[in-house]
Amino acid sequence: MTESAAARTTERFRPGGVVHALVSGLLELALAAVLLAISLEVGRRSQPAATSVSVAAALWAVLSLYSLAVAALRAKVLAAELDEDAVVLHGLGGVRRYPYEDLSAVEVSRGRTRLVARDGRVHRVRGVRGPSQGRRFRTRVLARATEAVGRHAARLGGGNDDQDRDQEAGGTS
Repeated sequence: MTESAAARTTERFRPGGVVHALVSGLLELALAAVLLAISLEVGRRSQPAATSVSVAAALWAVLSLYSLAVAALRAKVLAAELDEDAVVLHGLGGVRRYPYEDLSAVEVSRGRTRLVARDGRVHRVRGVRGPSQGRRFRTRVLARATEAVGRHAARLGGGNDDQDRDQEAGGTS
């Protein structure tokens, strides 16, 4: 694959932990069902005990809905893409594009990744989770931004990137 073909490829970053959140949600839901059944059985003997167990069941049901929602968001909504012109962030609010020339830095700290715009605004990249994926994302963004600057400079200079590369490689055009 040539450099220009590699630049046109869109890289996608999706958060991990989808299966973990899904399994957690299902187990919490099962626990809520078991607690509800226990509260019905205990209710025949002691109403206060049944109330306590049913409150616990309701708590676990809420926690399971939260875990299932997290799994759905991680699987479908949250993502970050790198194309040849911009970083594209997918989120609950829709899709946002941040051209490489508008970015000044990519921060990775405490497992969170953020894009810093030239005007100082910070944009959280929710599709990238953890320090290792954050460092990989930062490396890829910087490489693509450097390529974009090179292409932009070549267009302004009126030169042809392919001809320049051929001449550097010793070929003729």
